[in-house]
Amino acid sequence: MKIEVALHKSSTTKERGDLLESLTEKLLSAQSYEVIKEIRFTAVELDLLCRHKISGKEIYVECKAYRDKKIDANILKNLAGTLFLKNYAEAWLISTSEYGKEAKGFTNEWKAKEKEQATRLSFYDPKRVIESLISSGVIKKQPVDLAAEYIGSENLIGEWVLLITYYGIFWAAATLAGGIPSGVLCYYAKNNELVDDADLLSNLANTDTSLNTLNFKIPKANKTKLVEMDFIKTTSVVQVQTGEAWSDYRPARPEDFVGRIKDINYVFDFFKSVREDSTKTRIFAVTGNSGMGKSSFIAKLRSKAENYQNKNKYFVFPVDVRAATSPDYIYSSLLQALKNAQIEGFGNQAIQLVLSDVGSPLNSESIKSYLESLEAKNQLIALVFDQFEELYSKPELYEVFEKAKSLLLSAASIKMNFCLGFAWKSDSTTHSEHPAYFFWHQLADYRITRKLTPFSDRESNAVINLFEKEIDEKLHHDLRHNLVASSQGYPWLLKKLCIHLYEKVDNGINQTDLLENKLDVASLFKEDMESLNPAESSCLRVIAQRAPVDWFEIIEISGPDTLKSLIDRRLVIRSGDRLNVYWDIFREYILTGSVPVIPLRYLPSTDFSSLYKVVKHLNHQTKTSVQELVLKAKLSEGTIQNIGSDMIMFGVVTRESGLYTLSEDIENCDEIEILRAIREKFSKHAFTYAIKDIASHSVVNVNSLIEVLKQLYSDNKYADKTWHAYTVRLCRWLELCGFIEPSGNGWVFRDQGDVITERVKSERKRRKSNIFTAPASPALALETLNWLIENGSVGNNEPKPKGYRNALSVLKRFELIVVENKRYYVDNVKMQKFSDKKEALWISANSEEVLLDIVKILDSDNQLSGKEIGDFIAEKYELNWTEGSRVRNGGAIRQWASWLYEGRNSSEIPSCPGRI
Repeated sequence: MKIEVALHKSSTTKERGDLLESLTEKLLSAQSYEVIKEIRFTAVELDLLCRHKISGKEIYVECKAYRDKKIDANILKNLAGTLFLKNYAEAWLISTSEYGKEAKGFTNEWKAKEKEQATRLSFYDPKRVIESLISSGVIKKQPVDLAAEYIGSENLIGEWVLLITYYGIFWAAATLAGGIPSGVLCYYAKNNELVDDADLLSNLANTDTSLNTLNFKIPKANKTKLVEMDFIKTTSVVQVQTGEAWSDYRPARPEDFVGRIKDINYVFDFFKSVREDSTKTRIFAVTGNSGMGKSSFIAKLRSKAENYQNKNKYFVFPVDVRAATSPDYIYSSLLQALKNAQIEGFGNQAIQLVLSDVGSPLNSESIKSYLESLEAKNQLIALVFDQFEELYSKPELYEVFEKAKSLLLSAASIKMNFCLGFAWKSDSTTHSEHPAYFFWHQLADYRITRKLTPFSDRESNAVINLFEKEIDEKLHHDLRHNLVASSQGYPWLLKKLCIHLYEKVDNGINQTDLLENKLDVASLFKEDMESLNPAESSCLRVIAQRAPVDWFEIIEISGPDTLKSLIDRRLVIRSGDRLNVYWDIFREYILTGSVPVIPLRYLPSTDFSSLYKVVKHLNHQTKTSVQELVLKAKLSEGTIQNIGSDMIMFGVVTRESGLYTLSEDIENCDEIEILRAIREKFSKHAFTYAIKDIASHSVVNVNSLIEVLKQLYSDNKYADKTWHAYTVRLCRWLELCGFIEPSGNGWVFRDQGDVITERVKSERKRRKSNIFTAPASPALALETLNWLIENGSVGNNEPKPKGYRNALSVLKRFELIVVENKRYYVDNVKMQKFSDKKEALWISANSEEVLLDIVKILDSDNQLSGKEIGDFIAEKYELNWTEGSRVRNGGAIRQWASWLYEGRNSSEIPSCPGRI
């Protein structure tokens, strides 16, 4: 039994308080008390000082007219504190809501105290309030027999609610259809007469009672007809469907599902903690952007719950919300989940499940008993709503959303072996004033959340392994690489690309011919649309505009044959009686002609100077092999292969059968145009978005950006040094592309609208006018850098170890140290951009044009002497060097160039040569 203080939603706080006070006075009068002082008065709370009419005993009374929350233990503890602080004879709590688990524990402990103390606190829960009103003659007992006789069966009557309204006090009960509340019977509580006044019923229906979504019109007392109609009204529930084959666009079959191991284990660890009662949470959310595979993930949860290890422990019932057409869908989903679990041996199979409490369905008597029976068998049931964002996509689904919200809050309040989950698209647009926005934040303290992130390369390759089994042949290495790189870790995109290739291979097209195909989703969506006839195209657009839309509505517009064709092609998905487009992204493409921005997640393996050394040898007409580029660029084959991957992903070249040509999108192969093409790619890079979010108004250092990169690529297990190298390399790219600038001890995001070319030109001009003569060896430079770091600083005129003065000039040229007030200091800001001191030297030396010239020469002739190198430099740069200077400087430069050459052909930077 429940009590609800029900007014119009527009009622003022005072009106609500007055109604609460009228209920309280009726109860107090029944106990021979009268109110002598009002201490506190709000809409749902009332504190009173009362006196017994005969004995004169004064008591303190608190009243709580809560609707959606239970009485917690803190309320009772505060009541006891007030009792002793004010030294009242007694204190009462009068409540229209049930007590929570901890509050019940408190009342039991209090009642166990000595009689003198135990009787000083009285707890009036709804049941005791109603019993007091009945015993005093204020109301009669709920008319169960009268209602059963009128409606045809006691089984068709839901839970009774005592409504306290301005129109009087009434007994109201939901009438059930297929176990789901549909209508309402109302009786005058004073004499149990049936309310048949249409205007009064209309007024009651317009109050804020939990029953106001039901039909208050009095039903006809035709028992046979009513029972027959009840079975017809049962709402059909659609579970999450999986594809019939690997190539089906629908959620993946469990046997085709790959990856997400940590995410699956996270949810099942949560289930385990519920069974062990080690968590108070009963709600979980699976979130992620469009196409992250949330539906496939939920289907996999169901499959894992059915395996040998988990059978009879967990029952997962995933429901497709897109099939919802009325609020009954939510409660039907609950009943169907529990009944299916009951059939599978979960809980007490003898309990007849009926949803009798429309306001708090999990508190329905039969359902509550059933959930309690799960604990005895240590079993758990999880009801999961997939595509939950659909409930706030359309105004007509608002009532469905409200019912789902009510059920979620109910699940949060009970602490039984029942979990409620939902898949929520995190990139859906919800206005901050929409109830769903507040609902999401309202549940923050009650739920656990698992966000699905893009696939790692390992997971993407696992999908491709399944694809290879389907086509019964191994993929070309370049084709596999293109699939992984083009999908950017998005499962939906990878599946779309694979299905596209599957159809091509199935039609007999050779893999090498597929390498020249452009693997972008917009072109594939365009192919989908071009394959349709005008009627199919028109039908698809209507569905996209109105989705989710009733299937019979589309049949009336387009005809059954057209719709069947779209469903057979898997472009349209049917969920119950509702239709939707197979992917949210495809739906957006149909409506707008464009696809959402898919952030680039590619990690380049090289820098721009190396990439340009290769791309400048390419043109639009000639197809150039890797071996030819090795000879022209003077780089190793492995380096060319890595640079080739970067060039393809940046869209500056195309590769067909292992041969490279300059992309048609690049008109002139100069540094500016190449960089601008790359800038376009980096404008959509995930790292660019991330650094924009955190560094638009403040400086961010390398350590913070390393953590950002780790979050973006959470599945990658690199060494700390590798994370650092990738972060610094990306920052250098973003500097060149004009998105960030060095500032203080890090970078700040500042989009300059174009690539940074003037800085590059001025730097090269400075280098050319001041030839690097290498006055100290790499090893001596490293030794001096370590020495300066240990000393903190050193004066310009202070004595220094032999050779250190020349080494300091090298470090100053490399901008690794600065001179202030005639003292040398290490530039810590610059040093933070490198993983270690050796890398700082090696990368700085790579910017010296004279050294790069010699590296090229060494690649073709590694036997040149220092004198020969000195002669070459003096002639090229028109330097007036003496014979001795040519030998000395040439030898020193050769040492540095040999070190760079060795590092270019190695997986890591070699040790510094020379004195150490």
